[in-house]
Amino acid sequence: MNARFSDAKRRMKELKAKADRVAPMKDEEGNDLPLKAKLTDLPETLAEVEAAISDTSDIMNNITHNPEALIKYRELKREIATIEDELENIDNAQSAKKAKLENLLTEWKSRLKNTISKVNELFSVYMSNLGCAGEIKLATGNSEGGNSDFSGWGIQILVKFREKSKLQALSAQVQSGGERSVSTIMYLMALQELMVSPFRCVDEINQGLDERNERLVFRRIVQNSTRLAEGKNNNHCGQYFLITPKLLPNLTDMENENVTILFIFNGPFNFNHFSDWSCDKFIGFEETSSENVHGKHSLPENEEDDSDNEGNPIPRKKGSKKKRRIKDE
Repeated sequence: MNARFSDAKRRMKELKAKADRVAPMKDEEGNDLPLKAKLTDLPETLAEVEAAISDTSDIMNNITHNPEALIKYRELKREIATIEDELENIDNAQSAKKAKLENLLTEWKSRLKNTISKVNELFSVYMSNLGCAGEIKLATGNSEGGNSDFSGWGIQILVKFREKSKLQALSAQVQSGGERSVSTIMYLMALQELMVSPFRCVDEINQGLDERNERLVFRRIVQNSTRLAEGKNNNHCGQYFLITPKLLPNLTDMENENVTILFIFNGPFNFNHFSDWSCDKFIGFEETSSENVHGKHSLPENEEDDSDNEGNPIPRKKGSKKKRRIKDE
């Protein structure tokens, strides 16, 4: 009897040690694990165990066989697998497009900064020729950290018109109207150096400029628009149309052989191009002119002058034949 008890006790210790290894009830610090709480909920007597088995058997027996439910389950499982594959493909495609966008963005930023560097170099030279200073910078706001949000990006024009001042952003609150005009014109001239265009047109670019700056701006326009082509045929500066109601006198840059002046006459005291203008008469008078010093032409034979010594018109008598005299403008 004692031998059987000793064997049972030893066997119990072995099983307990195995249970502690497989499903420990406490951790290394002696705290209860969740398994212990689950075991306490199990039936403690044989009758309770048999009652639980009976209840579970009743639930299982009440379950009816439904092949359609199994088929639906398998269909849903395949559909979920398909959707997961599509989602994975979309994620891969999105990652590839993001990588491509980053590459394009990096290349675009590099080319943009290179262009701005060239514009800044020309702008600085042009402003220096005016006795001022200027820089062109790329303003990126708070999106410099690799973001593709360009809402805060822009070109910043920095200028200095006085020796003791420092470079400041071009603004209506800081610079005068003439200073802003000069800065804008020089920036446009620097920008146009990097653009291929057949012609450019600007209206009254000299408005708001003082005489000194107007002469310097006009000189810059002539220099930039009369430069000879270099290399390929499309590497040219293009034509430049300057439209203005008035220019300064003694503009020596007008003497450039590549500058063409077009006068457009219009008004009540000008020639009528249909009835008064005669190329034949004009050429004839010019060939027989003997008073070029005073800007006058001689008249044809049998035609009288209808002006006094100071060039003022003399009233004619009613019914007399009207004669016209042509003067050099």
